[in-house]
Amino acid sequence: MGLTDSAQHPDPQSLVDKAYVVHDAAAVNAAMDDLAAAINAHYGDRRLVLIGVMTGAILPMAWLATRLTMPLEMDFVHATRYRGGLHGHELEYRVPPRLSLEGRDVLIVDDIFDEGNTLAAIRGSVEKRNAASVKTAVLVRKLHDRGLDRDWCDFVGLDVPDVYVFGCGMDAYEEWRHLDHIVALPDE
Repeated sequence: MGLTDSAQHPDPQSLVDKAYVVHDAAAVNAAMDDLAAAINAHYGDRRLVLIGVMTGAILPMAWLATRLTMPLEMDFVHATRYRGGLHGHELEYRVPPRLSLEGRDVLIVDDIFDEGNTLAAIRGSVEKRNAASVKTAVLVRKLHDRGLDRDWCDFVGLDVPDVYVFGCGMDAYEEWRHLDHIVALPDE
């Protein structure tokens, strides 16, 4: 791989050139349709607050919102447990939800469910704000046996193997979130 100005990050084009497709755009689109259908069936015409987990949820939440039929408000959180390190700590909000969640049905949307600890911490935080209900939706669930049970999320679009994936909100060194399909890097 060629290196960019920062010796720590591979050349972005080399990342995508080496990647292989895990789910093409048609599969992602179909998964978004299925997610929306399940969420529409669950909530009916009840008002809903969508909370996207930044930065990865930008695309999945926008794609999902265009398919939902109930009245909804959109908000976001920027939260971390890692603070630049490799080990998680207590949840730290860089940007907390701005809307009042008390008595509201809330759906937290994220790009990927890997181990689930950050998503679980965000859910717990939202529950403490006295939301009427709190559910989670993710575009992708990674299949492995680490972290929370794989059935922990309420709504799941696609499963992916336990490899590094990017596209559809997920990044590789902050690059390629905007891809409309999901790719993975080969083992080296």
